[in-house]
Amino acid sequence: MSIRPTQQATFTQIQRGLLSNFSALVRSQEQISSGKRIVRPSDDPVGASQALAFRRQIASAERNTTAVEGAQVMLDTAAGLLQDAGGLLAEARASLLQGMNGTASADDRKLLANSISLIRDRLLEIGNARAGNRYLFAGTATDTSPFSATANGVRYLGNEEAQEVLVGIDARLATTVPGDEIFAAEQRNGTRFSGLTGLASGTTADQGTGYVHIRVRHDATSASGLGGGVTLGSSAADTLVGSHALVVDGTARTVRLGNGELVALPTTLGPVVVRGEHGAEVNLDFSAWDGSSFSATVDGSASISIDGSTWRALTLSENDLRLTDPASGTVIHVDTRSLHRAGTELVTFGGTVNVFDVLQGIVADLENAEGLGANAQRDRLNIWLDELDRNHENVLVATGELGALSQRASGLQEAYDGEMTQVRALLSRVEDVDFATAVMEMSRAEQTLQLAQATSARLLQNSLLNFLR
Repeated sequence: MSIRPTQQATFTQIQRGLLSNFSALVRSQEQISSGKRIVRPSDDPVGASQALAFRRQIASAERNTTAVEGAQVMLDTAAGLLQDAGGLLAEARASLLQGMNGTASADDRKLLANSISLIRDRLLEIGNARAGNRYLFAGTATDTSPFSATANGVRYLGNEEAQEVLVGIDARLATTVPGDEIFAAEQRNGTRFSGLTGLASGTTADQGTGYVHIRVRHDATSASGLGGGVTLGSSAADTLVGSHALVVDGTARTVRLGNGELVALPTTLGPVVVRGEHGAEVNLDFSAWDGSSFSATVDGSASISIDGSTWRALTLSENDLRLTDPASGTVIHVDTRSLHRAGTELVTFGGTVNVFDVLQGIVADLENAEGLGANAQRDRLNIWLDELDRNHENVLVATGELGALSQRASGLQEAYDGEMTQVRALLSRVEDVDFATAVMEMSRAEQTLQLAQATSARLLQNSLLNFLR
């Protein structure tokens, strides 16, 4: 007995065939229009999983590339600024050497001081430079101006941590160097006295940074052995400290203090200023001198202060006198046994003076408001020259470090660009369509659909005769 398929079964079978062929045609058309072999995960679950992993890898590389590009901008900006700073310091050094030349006049030195003061201002601007709204040389305290000028000098307000960006898994790239390593690096090499007064370091270690001025004040002058009518003059102008020999030669009409220069006595006798070999001065009155020769001893008493307000009388036998400045916390131990004159002694904590304070110290000593002698002025400028060279070297080292970091950033960027190129090629192999194959499949699907439609049309043309068999 033959089994005749029902009309419903025939229709269902035809519908399935048409939908299957139509789906194949649509899928081919989607692949060609999108250029992708995998349009949805169901097209190829394994390939879709691989494509997702490749995309994650590309996104990570793109994030890292963006971070490196931002770091490159900061590094190049900072390096450019430090190159300018190095040039400014070289210019300041040349001006300082010119000021130390014995042929330079006081007016010349004041002009040089003004030039160095302008360099200091520009250098301070560089130290406080920003990239966008972030300070370049403040460490990670990017919202804080790193260098602040105070009455006691320039202070660093940033921190010692370098700014960094994440450029990979557990990989970081520094984008700047903290400002204290560039402009205020400390490389201690001991306490240094300028030598003006004869003060020296005590036996106990000192505590402090930068530099301070220790003031030695002349309090009174006394003498023993003065003769021939010679008396002490106004002691208010004396700078002599300690015991000094005084020799008056009546025959040669000269007077000498210690090993200082011979002073010729004028024809008209009166007040005379005599200076020792270290610049200590004593005022004498020769108005009543009878022309006789004699030798005497002149003594000067003194007091000392580190803050300019608290004074301590000296016995000149202290070998480890402790001086403390409560405002700054500075502690200095001094030996007073070779103290020979009053004045302001420059004391530097070697290797700790920041570049801004060095330049300010140079300006002050070139202007010479304290009236230092040529030798004393040169001694101070020599101290500043050493500190200037040290700071200049630190700036050059930091410039080189930023250059190395910039080179590393360029290398990372090239590496990530190469990685993205390789991963994109792998991704293309997985999800991109082969257009020749896709076009052939679409043509085949279209022909198959047309054939299925024609066959279906004939199958669905039923008449009464189909049921009378």
